[in-house]
Amino acid sequence: MKRLKDTLMAVLDLIIPPACLACHQRLSSRQTYLCPDCESKIEVAHQVGCPKCGGKTEAGFCTHCRDINYSFEFARSALQYKTPLPDLIHSFKYKEMRSIGNFLADRMAKAAKDYPPFEEYTDVVAIPLHPVRKRERGYNQSEIIARRLARKLGKNYLDCISRARYTKSQTNLERKDRFKNLSNAFIVKKASQVKGKSLILVDDVFTTGSTMNEASRALYSAGAAKVAGFTATRA
Repeated sequence: MKRLKDTLMAVLDLIIPPACLACHQRLSSRQTYLCPDCESKIEVAHQVGCPKCGGKTEAGFCTHCRDINYSFEFARSALQYKTPLPDLIHSFKYKEMRSIGNFLADRMAKAAKDYPPFEEYTDVVAIPLHPVRKRERGYNQSEIIARRLARKLGKNYLDCISRARYTKSQTNLERKDRFKNLSNAFIVKKASQVKGKSLILVDDVFTTGSTMNEASRALYSAGAAKVAGFTATRA
């Protein structure tokens, strides 16, 4: 079966050669997503920054964290949302390239091992999609990342939170509207799943922190002991 699959992939490569998702240069294998030049441009997110959200700051809390009382303990990201990551994330979310989630989770696992506070957390949770949006897309990209990350870190994956209501896409909303749009958008399925637990809450991109904030709030309301945010990229 594997030999047949490999043969079919080789034929497909001849008909439609694999290309870099960022610059579209031809690739030697479908097992990769970026050419060496584009992959070399990936920037690791700085772990030394705002103690709350991980954002850049000269000292102490960043301007956003001085104004907003985020519900999570802290949030960190593995990579910067700069070229070529936007192309990679777009293909992951909208072109059914689910295996990119494994690539991102592997980078996150490395970043987590370099940030000791994550060692205190025992379970991994994914930011959920509303059932309508998940049906449209066919999968939840954050869940793909979270499940792989949990395995890499030797932690448990919990399917414990859902969307209570359908919300607008956050993409084109202003900062204040992002928080309003997600107010009370999440619910915990069973409080017993999270009570007293220390949770790593996973998403693909951290922009304003509104999604992470509201999901963390729901987890705390259900009895979680601690919630830390962790995303593949930081915008």
